[in-house]
Amino acid sequence: MSLNKKMFFAFMAFIIAPLFVLGLVSYYSSQQLIEKKYGEQTELTLKAIGRNVTYVFKEANYFSDFWMVKSDIQNIFHGLNEGDGSREGSAVHLVEYESELRRTLLTYAPIQSVTLYGTGGQTVHAGRGVTRMIPYEKLNGSALYAEAVKRNGVPKWIGPAEAKPIAGEGRDFFQLRVVKDYYTFDTIGLMVVRFRFSELERIFDSYFPLDDSIHRYLIAKDDGTILFDSRRTLEGSDLLSLVSKSFDLSKPIDSTKSEVDGTETIVSHARLDMEELGIPDWKLVFFTPWEAVSGELTAIMRWVALITLLCIGSALIFNLVFVRNIIQFILRIVGSMRRVERGDLSVRVAHRGDDETSVLAHGFNSMTERIEGLLEEVRVQQDRKNKAELMLMQAQIKPHFLFNTLESINVMAIQNKGKKVSQMVHQLGNLLRISMHPKEEIPLKQELDHLKSYLDIQKFRFEDCFDYEIGIPSSLLAYPILKLTLQPLVENSIQHGFEGIGYMGHIRIYAEEEEDRFSLFVEDNGLGIAPSRLAAFRYHADRDDTEGAESGSPQAAGFAGGAAFPEGERMARGERNGLGLSNVADRIRIHYGLRYGLFLCSEPGKGTVVKCVIPKRGGEQVAAQSAAGGR
Repeated sequence: MSLNKKMFFAFMAFIIAPLFVLGLVSYYSSQQLIEKKYGEQTELTLKAIGRNVTYVFKEANYFSDFWMVKSDIQNIFHGLNEGDGSREGSAVHLVEYESELRRTLLTYAPIQSVTLYGTGGQTVHAGRGVTRMIPYEKLNGSALYAEAVKRNGVPKWIGPAEAKPIAGEGRDFFQLRVVKDYYTFDTIGLMVVRFRFSELERIFDSYFPLDDSIHRYLIAKDDGTILFDSRRTLEGSDLLSLVSKSFDLSKPIDSTKSEVDGTETIVSHARLDMEELGIPDWKLVFFTPWEAVSGELTAIMRWVALITLLCIGSALIFNLVFVRNIIQFILRIVGSMRRVERGDLSVRVAHRGDDETSVLAHGFNSMTERIEGLLEEVRVQQDRKNKAELMLMQAQIKPHFLFNTLESINVMAIQNKGKKVSQMVHQLGNLLRISMHPKEEIPLKQELDHLKSYLDIQKFRFEDCFDYEIGIPSSLLAYPILKLTLQPLVENSIQHGFEGIGYMGHIRIYAEEEEDRFSLFVEDNGLGIAPSRLAAFRYHADRDDTEGAESGSPQAAGFAGGAAFPEGERMARGERNGLGLSNVADRIRIHYGLRYGLFLCSEPGKGTVVKCVIPKRGGEQVAAQSAAGGR
């Protein structure tokens, strides 16, 4: 059977037939998808509304917190406790207290009334219009009063449904809180504030201003008690008894389809994050009838079916007219690909015209050319990497440095300098342990430990020749870095920057943090580099593999290095065969990419600064792996 016939039958079997099957199940799957997506969107809406609701109560708390500790309110409580609020107390004082409440707390618009209760039941009340005061005897015997006292100053909020037994009907929220003396922290009374938050309804209406008859918002407690209803009919009811399906209010946020009063409804809820406000168990609940969500789904499915039929007809015509030429072109591409698989990268696909097949042929030809170039580049890079890794392995332990260090230890041992011997042996052990670390990357902290050990050993060997300082932010210590990166840079300064100077050498190691990378700087006050040698290391300039003194890697994109300095007399010749700046730059560029490497800045007689740019990646994970490997 020809490929054209295979394509036609395959088209009928794998496209037309599945489309009819898809039509049967698409309606149900779309319903599930709509339910899921609408639930997710509703949860986001609830979070946004919840933040606004939290702000309303937070503002009310701030206002009452502010006045509770002010001398105006504190003086009223002290006056009540001294007898001014008793039945025999001065009426003038009560009028003054009421006037003071109006001047202070009642200046906040949501507050409808304020009642202050002294420790002996003395009261003073002020409100807007006609507001009924809760009798002290009725309040004192309630569980709400006991819980407010137990909170010892933390506000206790009461929703409209909870307040009905003590305050009667209404949609007001109440705040109960024990008031403490500002200086002695002794309890001096109880403050009950009645709030009418019209802002809540405005918050709810702002999200669905045209659909308030469809959507419904509730504020409920964890036990299911409805405290607030945007339609005002369910306050005091049990939410769990209204929802037929199992509804778990213990989840922080959830959305499910259930039946409410015989109507299929999407019920969503989210916890109001108001624990710090004294409200740990309130939930925001949202009801949306399923019909309002899926009402247009049927019409949409009809249009989808019609468009699908038109597409099928167009696809049949396309299959008969255009597929033949495309198949022939594909066959040519397949043949060329097989030749490439066999290793023939010289194959090219001839093409004409300006359609997509021409673009594909051009892309195939470009790909083969690019693969050919990449293979050559990979070969060159691999050779360079292997060479750099070999140099690294050779430089991990420097025999002359080790011999000279051991000789210094021997001399100090003969001189009975036991403490210095111990310190040098300890530092040498740290140096060797990190040098022989099995991983290529180690945390920056470990690299600094290695560097400090090296510097301390050199300071022991060459006393009063140089000093150093290290200032690396702790936020960078966990980021990974190729091991033996900083030590060659510092070694360069000691061996060549300080040769023959008549002053104290100083090395400063510090870092600067950027968005996705950080830079390490090694700065010295040594001899510097001559301009002629510094100019030899340009962007992608050719170089030899000279090791030792301040040599750099021109291969790193945009990075410069230095040239080899004449060998000095005070250091052993064998210690000069280390990693070198060129090897450090090569390793960084090969490992991290062309964006990273070394910058070198120097001026004769004023010193040298080497900047090492490293990417930020996986600091915590590499630190943990390295610590485990070190053990």
